Amino acid sequence: MLMIKLRKARTTARERLTIPMLKYMNDLLLSFRTYFARQATFEWFVVIIVGFMLRSDHLGVTTVFRDLALNSRCYETMLHIFRSSAWSLESLRLTWLHVVRRTTPLLVVQDRVVLGQG
Repeated sequence: MLMIKLRKARTTARERLTIPMLKYMNDLLLSFRTYFARQATFEWFVVIIVGFMLRSDHLGVTTVFRDLALNSRCYETMLHIFRSSAWSLESLRLTWLHVVRRTTPLLVVQDRVVLGQG
């Protein structure tokens, strides 16, 4: 009986951490929605970003498919996002900068952002 209660307590603690994190990620990624002409393209963008966050190695886009256990028949469809005209790299870059500035304290020295540890 004690093991069941402990297991439930662990799940509840994990959920208390996981749910806010997923909501935070969702809110950040939704900041990019308006820069995609098609919903499907935006959804592939989200899959790719989450895949890059969770991937086990840096061997390329195939790692995203392997680590997320995606159907291999969708591989060509996902690759299409990299050649698609449904989004603009410049718009995504500017949105990323806006999201980072909005959510992260940045060290600015002489009008330049300082990266790294001191």
